[in-house]
Amino acid sequence: MGEMKKKTLKMTLCSVMSAVMLTSVIGPVQAAEESSWKTGMKDHWNFDSLQSDQGEKTTATLSGVSIVDSKDPVFGKVLRFGSGTDKYLRLENYINTGKDATSFSMWYRYDTTITGDEADKSAVLLQHEDKGRSLLTLQANGQYNTYINARNVLSKKSVQKGDWQHVTVVFDQDKNEVTYYINGELDSTQSLGTDKVNQKLTLRLGAHKIDGNKDPHPMRGDVDEFYVYEKALTADEAKAIYEDKATELYNQELKKLIQEGKELAENQKLPEDNEKAKQLQNALKKAEDAKTLADMKSAYAELEKTMAEYEAEFPVKLSIDIAKTVQTIEPDSIFGINHRYAFNGYGTFDSKEMKMKDEFTKLYEQAGFGSIRYPGGTISNLFNWKTTLGDKKDRKKQIHGFYNNEGQGGIEPNFGIKEIADFADQVGSEIVYVYSLGRGNAQDAADLVEFLNAKVGTNPNGGIDWAEVRAKNGHKEPYNVRYFEIGNEMQQAWGGSDGTASQGYWTTYVNGDAGAEKAYTEGGQAKFVQKYAVDEENWNKKASQSDGKPNLVRYLRYANQNPGKLVDGKIVEDPEYKAVNDGVKVYVGTDGNLDEWTVVSNFENSKATDKHCVVDYSTGRITFGDGKKGMIPPAGKNIYATYTVDREGFIDVSKAIKQTTEKINEIEKTNYKSNVYTSFESHGFINRMNELGANEWYDGMTIHPYSGSVSGGTNAEAFYDDAMKKAESVGIQKVREYVERLPKGKVPVISEYGIFRNTESQVRSQTHALYIAKVIMEYVKLGSPYIQKHCLSDWYSSGADSLGPTQQAVIQVVAQDGADKKTGEGNFAFFSTPSAHVFQMLNAGFGENVVEATFEKDSTMSNGVKTLSSLASVDEKGNMYVALANVDREKDQNVMLDVKGVDVSGRDIEIQRLESDKITDENTLEAPDKVSVQTEKTKMPEGQIIKLKKHSFAIVKILAEEQVVEKADYSKVDAALANIPKDLSLYTKESVAKLEEAKEAVVRDLDITKQAEVDKMAEAIQSAIEDLQLKKADYNKVDAALANIPKDLSLYTKESVAKLEEAKEAVVRDLDITKQAEVDKMAEAIQKAIDNLKKKANVQPTPDNKPNNSVTTGDGTMILLMIMLVVVSGGTIFIADKKRRNL
Repeated sequence: MGEMKKKTLKMTLCSVMSAVMLTSVIGPVQAAEESSWKTGMKDHWNFDSLQSDQGEKTTATLSGVSIVDSKDPVFGKVLRFGSGTDKYLRLENYINTGKDATSFSMWYRYDTTITGDEADKSAVLLQHEDKGRSLLTLQANGQYNTYINARNVLSKKSVQKGDWQHVTVVFDQDKNEVTYYINGELDSTQSLGTDKVNQKLTLRLGAHKIDGNKDPHPMRGDVDEFYVYEKALTADEAKAIYEDKATELYNQELKKLIQEGKELAENQKLPEDNEKAKQLQNALKKAEDAKTLADMKSAYAELEKTMAEYEAEFPVKLSIDIAKTVQTIEPDSIFGINHRYAFNGYGTFDSKEMKMKDEFTKLYEQAGFGSIRYPGGTISNLFNWKTTLGDKKDRKKQIHGFYNNEGQGGIEPNFGIKEIADFADQVGSEIVYVYSLGRGNAQDAADLVEFLNAKVGTNPNGGIDWAEVRAKNGHKEPYNVRYFEIGNEMQQAWGGSDGTASQGYWTTYVNGDAGAEKAYTEGGQAKFVQKYAVDEENWNKKASQSDGKPNLVRYLRYANQNPGKLVDGKIVEDPEYKAVNDGVKVYVGTDGNLDEWTVVSNFENSKATDKHCVVDYSTGRITFGDGKKGMIPPAGKNIYATYTVDREGFIDVSKAIKQTTEKINEIEKTNYKSNVYTSFESHGFINRMNELGANEWYDGMTIHPYSGSVSGGTNAEAFYDDAMKKAESVGIQKVREYVERLPKGKVPVISEYGIFRNTESQVRSQTHALYIAKVIMEYVKLGSPYIQKHCLSDWYSSGADSLGPTQQAVIQVVAQDGADKKTGEGNFAFFSTPSAHVFQMLNAGFGENVVEATFEKDSTMSNGVKTLSSLASVDEKGNMYVALANVDREKDQNVMLDVKGVDVSGRDIEIQRLESDKITDENTLEAPDKVSVQTEKTKMPEGQIIKLKKHSFAIVKILAEEQVVEKADYSKVDAALANIPKDLSLYTKESVAKLEEAKEAVVRDLDITKQAEVDKMAEAIQSAIEDLQLKKADYNKVDAALANIPKDLSLYTKESVAKLEEAKEAVVRDLDITKQAEVDKMAEAIQKAIDNLKKKANVQPTPDNKPNNSVTTGDGTMILLMIMLVVVSGGTIFIADKKRRNL
């Protein structure tokens, strides 16, 4: 057994210990006083042999395991388990745990270095054979579980895998209770349930009773000091059993630490009067003087802390050689994200405005993701891109990759190709497209490339001009997509779980599960025997049942997609296409009770009682009768079919993509490249492509190096330590293994990664951010062209769905009142996790040339994880970037930057830091910036020493000397300003104010690093110009003219009144101010028509129609008024006699 880590003591002796006197810390441990736990035991194995040394002295047998010398004086010989299945210790017809009380106690060390055989699943500790159940398992997250009475009962706490642990479990069937003691301390007492197996049974230590079982899998590592009691141990007894070995263990480990402390003080000397040196000497003395277990525990913790602080006085040197480039990257696109179209992009897409929500977009832009993966992961496998085009109302619902899970229905494709492309344009992200091999084929893939990348009018493949379709869909210019993944995780091919957990789809029906790899690669004929047919827009089995209505239509699930043809300018189904092979058989009923119906060419001769249906072989569509001609399938029954389909595989699809790209290059005189990556993550695919001589048809392999389940549960420190361990042993190592196997020139493509399977809140915290920082730097060095975290957004919750835990999303989506998480409709709020800020830092700027950077020495955590990681690069201007992660959760680190051949002392630097007080710190909607990026501009510190806080991430940008920063291009801003209308008086005050605001927001003399901001200034001005609202024209003259119209038009001739009515009807209201002249002419026309009114002959005017200025004979009042005016004015009145018309 290898050297024990310091962490062992922290985990195994975390509880308060009873006082156990030692004759000497360095000398042998005094024998423990005889106590009750040493009597009344059934058996005890210390594994000096297979025979118990106490109690009944039962002899065990072994299967696939062995007793070995651990080389550790504390444990001596141990029972060692390796990899594989069916490895266990067996006690035949041994014990009845279904009555009275029984107790089991053991020390074990789970070996986390053994992988394979579902290593990330639970492990068996104790198991009954025959009718018995699992007595004790170690869950993937570090909790214990029992199923002894057919009920899962978990311990409250979890433990750290990889360290020596002690567990005691007590089953009291009289009380129907189980009690867990973890490392000597009471964890919990809980109800067991009452479904007991009251029978003496064979007991296994280390493996499940079902041979070959991998979940839970057999124990890995070592077991020692196995006790069995036919009584219920007390809390004191459980603690005493633990302390019997723990005291000896602690004594040994404290010796080691004292020796390490002395070597540290000798090899890295500080002045004697240095405070840290004094503290170390004091801690060493305290450790040597410790007498009791409690004293040793305290001394150990203090010594370890002072040693860490002492070491921190000496910086770790990072040697950087900018002359040695290890990778060339595209910093503008490499650090990306996986986004999913489903549920309106998990609430991020506004289906009414048909655009991404502004609040979410701001957070996305803050993170600066360089690339975006679409339509997602599993949900991309059955995505039919052609049915997501056009108006929203004309689109068809898409099929979820796990379509047959309970409650799963069709998905509205509001967030379609046009919408993702518009968003990518807006935020400057490059699209990575995941092609649906579950539904697609070579022709469909060729059409997709033409749609995405061809110029309008080129039509490289003939037939339908898909570039023209794109233009009509709202995007004339090509999208220029260059990265294509063929399917998602299609190595997860399990035919028995198609629609619920498998991502094999039709490939598992070619030659069964074993043939999925060959089928995915080369295609083949898939045969489906009595498989249920589906609703076109909802493949869920329940939703696909007959509704009992006439003319029912269902589809063969994996028929090839009809490519369509152009008829009279419209795309219609091609009736000559062969979607499925001849000989389809159709059935109606339920599983195991099917009634075959007759397939006919039409219903012309069908009677109401005939069980007939029509199969359209060009689409895979099955149509039933209307009840008059052909029966209607009974409501609630499913439609089943037996049929075969010739499907095309990866090589066919890749050829279609690459050959279409070559045609585009030939026509357009360009040099585009389509990079095609397999999603069948396996060594077998690599070997098969090599054997087929087909390596030219793939450029790399998508690898999703998820952590698997992280142990530790709600124990934040244990969770953190195991997460960092898995970052190295799984997250990074898995990719390295594939890189070694891939042919020269083929790259690993990390399009999903992160902590997965866990639902603890730590996944939203600084813990996950540090995990991401640690692995992403290695993925860059390993050559991934883009690195995309899964996933961008998901619901804020404490649970998971069929696609995994929601906590892994870097932007959390919080449902507000009225929001619907089943559709993504309604009001949602958003906040960024610390993980999003890792991308914010990397995407703020990084160099194209990744250069060699090596730490002089590796410091490690107690579990062996390297505490420091780095990534260094240089851009074309000579700026250097050094990313540094310190995952040590207990101590700060000082790093000295030593750049070979370059003096960086005194240089201007910019430091971004992501720090937190606790490893569990997370952001919330109420406190969205609890963990955020802090940026500082300063000079390089003396000695080039960068101080890193514990559990933190930092990026140091070292500016090149005498750097002349290129100015941003303001031509778009100037062009927009030139477009402003000269006369703004024509426009509303409000719209002009917005334009002025956009003009005032222009900031001149920014450098080229702010080009995106400058371009947005131009966009804002242009948008404000387009939004200018013209004032309304003045209709006062028109209204005045209309008021002059005589009230009684019956006095006038029909012709003159008609002209007046014509002038009135010619009035057009609500014209803007640019049409003022036209409006004034309307008024003039009305007035002219009034003036031209002609009285009918011999018609006396009514009082209402007398001219306003006429004076009639006998009007005494008017005459008197005129006389008075003459007198008052003292002047002369001139009365102009006006002619009276038509009197």
